[in-house]
Amino acid sequence: MQAMTSRPPASLWRRLTGRGWVIAALLGLTLLSTGLSAAVISAASHFRDTLLLLADTTAATNAHSALEWQALQSDTLQDDHWDQVAQSRERLQNLRAQLQAAARREATPPTTWLHDLLAPPYAQEPSLGNAAQELGGYLQATAEELAVLRSGDRAGALKIDSARVDPAAERLNSLIGELREDREREARRTTNLAAGLILLTLLSSLATVSLLDRRLRRSLRQTQRLELERQVERERENRDSLTGLWNRRGLQGLFTRWTAETGLCVLVLDLNSLKVINDSGGHAAGDNRLRSVALALLEVSAPYRLAARWGGDEFVLLLPGLSEQQAHQVAERASDLLELPGDLMPPFAYGVARVSGVTSLERVLAQADANMYEHKEVQRQELARQGATARVGISIEEFTLRLERMETPQQVLGEGLPLAAQVLGFEGTVYLERQDDGFVVQQLGGHLSGEARAQLQGVVYREGEGVTGQAIAHSATRWSNDYPGEAYALESWVEAGLKTVVIVPVRYGAQVMGLIGLLQYSSWRVVTPQVRRLMETVASRLGHAFERLEAVENVRSALQGGLLALGVALEERDLETAGHTERVVNLSEELGLRLGMSEPKLDALRQGASLHDIGKLVIPDAILLKPGPLDASEWEIMRNHATRGYDIAYRLSGLTPSTLSIIRSHHERWDGSGYPDGLAGEAIPLEARIFAVCDVYDALTHTRPYKRAWSHEDAVAEIRKQSGTHFDPQVVEIFTGLVEAQRQDTGTLLVTRPLSCSAD
Repeated sequence: MQAMTSRPPASLWRRLTGRGWVIAALLGLTLLSTGLSAAVISAASHFRDTLLLLADTTAATNAHSALEWQALQSDTLQDDHWDQVAQSRERLQNLRAQLQAAARREATPPTTWLHDLLAPPYAQEPSLGNAAQELGGYLQATAEELAVLRSGDRAGALKIDSARVDPAAERLNSLIGELREDREREARRTTNLAAGLILLTLLSSLATVSLLDRRLRRSLRQTQRLELERQVERERENRDSLTGLWNRRGLQGLFTRWTAETGLCVLVLDLNSLKVINDSGGHAAGDNRLRSVALALLEVSAPYRLAARWGGDEFVLLLPGLSEQQAHQVAERASDLLELPGDLMPPFAYGVARVSGVTSLERVLAQADANMYEHKEVQRQELARQGATARVGISIEEFTLRLERMETPQQVLGEGLPLAAQVLGFEGTVYLERQDDGFVVQQLGGHLSGEARAQLQGVVYREGEGVTGQAIAHSATRWSNDYPGEAYALESWVEAGLKTVVIVPVRYGAQVMGLIGLLQYSSWRVVTPQVRRLMETVASRLGHAFERLEAVENVRSALQGGLLALGVALEERDLETAGHTERVVNLSEELGLRLGMSEPKLDALRQGASLHDIGKLVIPDAILLKPGPLDASEWEIMRNHATRGYDIAYRLSGLTPSTLSIIRSHHERWDGSGYPDGLAGEAIPLEARIFAVCDVYDALTHTRPYKRAWSHEDAVAEIRKQSGTHFDPQVVEIFTGLVEAQRQDTGTLLVTRPLSCSAD
């Protein structure tokens, strides 16, 4: 009975499969399921592209917000920052257009059919069209904000930022977040549906497997690729799209992590021949070169492989646990891998910076960049010695980068202006400075006889006189390709042999305060627009340096005045002799100058001298003002004023470690018997050793409530006696020479003068 019941199904199956319409139905079902699979996978691909588009929109919006924030927080911005803003806005406009196009695609079959099947409310808010509209509103708000900011109205820009830009950014980010969640949900559902259809295809293709094998495998690969792309979607925002290395954002995160965990070296590489490769082989060849560099850097930086592309042809390696010497070896191995046959220049120039302690990535990169440019200069000099025909001078781009790193007027005039002459091929330079209603030559570069130089430097230039006078009168760049042929040419310059000249005004403080120029004596030159633009850039940098210097000096003066006033208040509480703080500040500064201290160190010395006894603020009056000797417990409290003062000053922003060291260590002794830390010899900070001598000398030579004033001779003798026990012998030697010289010059110890530049 069992056998009879098992035959009919098998017989029925054979009969059915023997009929042509069954095979046709199976084939039709297979084709139908295949078509549905293709439609679902196409929709899944759309969801993937949409997710990537939303991720790109988020990244671009964040980048634009960062540029906008930097613009709001910075007092001055260079042109390259506004170029970045323009590029960012162009990127956002393109993304908005892509969002609109994606919204239109979602409104057409088969995407709309799948939307209705999987999520009927999909056509309601939110949609890609809403995101495009919100992005447009954000762009409009930031455009108005940046326009107001560029006009100089920072307060107005901040109002627009809080009233319109921030809300627009929040709405946009919130909407994109909702859209990403919706699309991820749709992608998952689409993937599940695709899997079901693929399973149906597999079951129906038992009779037609040879026809659908290729399509099936493609469907599986696409499904797997979709899953993989969803996994790497978040990482994409931190990667360089061309090389696959980390980008700037990713590098910042890596730097923060690795500096917290261990020490590291930072290696900056700048490619030498990328422009030549682009010019000769096209940008495709240049892209291939960049990818080769990326692979080489990954190879030499194993096992961590913390490599990033910082700019167009600049790369950065983070090398945890390596010394500077080992970092140089890594760079040399990369150079060997990337060396091209017949290339005169090495593959790249590089610089190494060691990270010590907590610092910023920008600071470390600046140090490594400086070393890289020194290395590049060494490479050029080596080429010149070998007689190579490659260009040895620097490019306009490299000059601009160097100029941006020049912070002081001395750097711009001493390095930037001569370098501009070298880059542009001029023989001489000139700098004129305003004096009353005229301008006088302060710096004259080039090969001139002593007589001609003296004659030119002794002239006062005014409006309308020569090219210089024309530049003054019009407050604009003026030049002459044939100076002797000009009607307003000055005879002194013609006699000096000047043939071509360009003069550019230097403005700061809302007026022309100086002029810079390039000079050509041996031949005539054409002053091209590029020459004028580059010189105007130098003039702008010089004006900015002067303004910055003036601002720093004003801040220093104001801060030192406040610190000095606090020091005087401390005198009053401690019954110090009037003027003690100001005298000790001035005397310490003079001694610091004799010892060759830098200006920042002198600033710290002046600040520490002003605040050296700030710890006495917490000493009870009963102890501080006690007329008789202190007992042991009272003396212990009094000795704590150095550490208490250090703790108080540490909380004051802007004070340097050198300033704090004076407050803490000015009672330390050379032989180690001082307090609070028992430091000895050169372990005592130099600033504290300097101040200790000046403080004791002033205390000895002025009357106090508990003692009479000593004579200068007795005070100097006592200080010499304490040399090697209380005081640093070298400091004592320089100090005694200083006070003796001052007594001979002025008849008194020290002429009190205003403290005009003192604050860090």
